[in-house]
Amino acid sequence: MQTAQPTASPLGILLLVAAIYLVVKSPRKLQTLGRMGIAFVVTALLFMVPGAILRRGDPQALGAIAGLVALLVAVITGWWHTRSLKRNSAETPGQPPTKV
Repeated sequence: MQTAQPTASPLGILLLVAAIYLVVKSPRKLQTLGRMGIAFVVTALLFMVPGAILRRGDPQALGAIAGLVALLVAVITGWWHTRSLKRNSAETPGQPPTKV
């Protein structure tokens, strides 16, 4: 007997696309990806650990909600980080590019 595969949430797909876009457009891709990863893990743990301790609700639903919220927080963190990088580069006048 086969179980049905859970369908992907449209919000999750949209957030994943936004996260990829932020990493690609970021001037410091690895740093942005690292901060987004840390935000994702911390947020997911903040949702899942208390739920596991209290043993309430459906664990699969709690995991899905935790994943969506963690992805949302990761996208917000990446956007904030990219915005601060662009703001800092606009405030400090850079040297004109040299031709090689």
